[in-house]
Amino acid sequence: MKAVFQALAANAKLHPNAIAINEGSRSISWSGLADAVARAASGFATSSKVVGLRLSGIDYVIGDLAATLAGRRLVPVPAFFSDGQIAHLMQDAGADLVTSLPDGRRGHSLDYAGGATRVIYTSGTTGRPKGVVLGDRQIAASLAALSQALQPGPDDRYLSVLPQAQLLEQVCGMFMPILAGAPVVIDREAAASLFTGDGRALARIAEETHPTVTVLAPRQLALWVAELRRGAPAPASLRYVAVGGAPVAPALLSEARALGLPVAEGYGLSEACSVVAMTPTTASDGSTMTVLDGVDVSIEDGEIVIAGPTVMEGYLHGECQQGPWHTGDLGQLQDGRLEVLGRRDAMILRQSGRNIAPEWVEAEALADPAFPVAALVQTPEDELILVAAAISSPDMAGLIQRLSALPSYARPDQLVIVDPRAPGLIRPSGTADRRVAAELARSATTGCMTLRYPEQQSQPVEVTS
Repeated sequence: MKAVFQALAANAKLHPNAIAINEGSRSISWSGLADAVARAASGFATSSKVVGLRLSGIDYVIGDLAATLAGRRLVPVPAFFSDGQIAHLMQDAGADLVTSLPDGRRGHSLDYAGGATRVIYTSGTTGRPKGVVLGDRQIAASLAALSQALQPGPDDRYLSVLPQAQLLEQVCGMFMPILAGAPVVIDREAAASLFTGDGRALARIAEETHPTVTVLAPRQLALWVAELRRGAPAPASLRYVAVGGAPVAPALLSEARALGLPVAEGYGLSEACSVVAMTPTTASDGSTMTVLDGVDVSIEDGEIVIAGPTVMEGYLHGECQQGPWHTGDLGQLQDGRLEVLGRRDAMILRQSGRNIAPEWVEAEALADPAFPVAALVQTPEDELILVAAAISSPDMAGLIQRLSALPSYARPDQLVIVDPRAPGLIRPSGTADRRVAAELARSATTGCMTLRYPEQQSQPVEVTS
């Protein structure tokens, strides 16, 4: 992180009046950002040693950098967390919740002494939040690897539309632009598309601000593509659109690229400081991920294992992480190219002996913006049921077409459409709880249909409604 603060000081000296961050009607220059960070850091230096940061926009950037500069332990708090969830985080981390920037003295130095840590809460596979502890070593190594891969520069303009409490957005949307001297555009309405299901703000802000780089969740990509289909233009300024956090349907990637979005996939996890592999900027498609420089990836018994300086210090309240990190993700590695196959503990084993990673089937459903979440579950009779929460009418013809491209043994036998408000279905991470989905499938009396694929089209689709 020392390099980030050195770059911030240099940007403030060389380009004091240039805009560093724009957020709607509010903006801040490089000198203004440097002064605000220094002042807030002075205030944090006399406050709690563990800071639960619940801010947004420009204030979040200032608060994150200032708490780090003051050597504090930082706990980013997701804006969508309930009061009860926030209370749990603060108690677990021993943090004091901060909802406004502290006031400190002007002229505080930007010389970072080191030693700050951040705790990123991840829901894992059980839904119980776990705190991943990361320090200077992990952040610096991740920034070096990503900078080598993306080659950012002052001519870039980063569009920030992911929640700022996500580690990926902290690294790509805050630290890396500062290192590059590149401006950032923050748009809260576009970020809210993850929860509202409306991609118009994302398409509009991209058209208005001419970004060169942005990072999206798969759902945001699906919403943006839906707007492009309706005639929204893809900004010619874009050179790289990274999509990560979950598998993306190949058909969605292909359509996005055909509509003018230079989309590429990425793979990572908080335990390895966010990004492990990504599609190179020179790739002709978005499907081949290359392991980042400085990250050591191997496959052991089919499981992705990561070693190197980006691996976390450990889980909060747990032992220090020693040696390689066994991710629990299944994958294949050939000539430096990584293919991720899904979670080991989520794998479905059919009676035929075939293994199915449910994430890749679910991705085909999530390519439709009508579905915020989806889950593939197996019945005791060895049937596959796709449980999908719908906020609008889905494109059934498109869904059948995408599912038809799967091997026959991986195609769902039934589709059950459920209410996204079903208790416990959507976890705080925004993904579906498959256990809840399985129970909804068992108890469903409406919204059920038997799926028929092209070779079965002579048979009627059975619908229960």
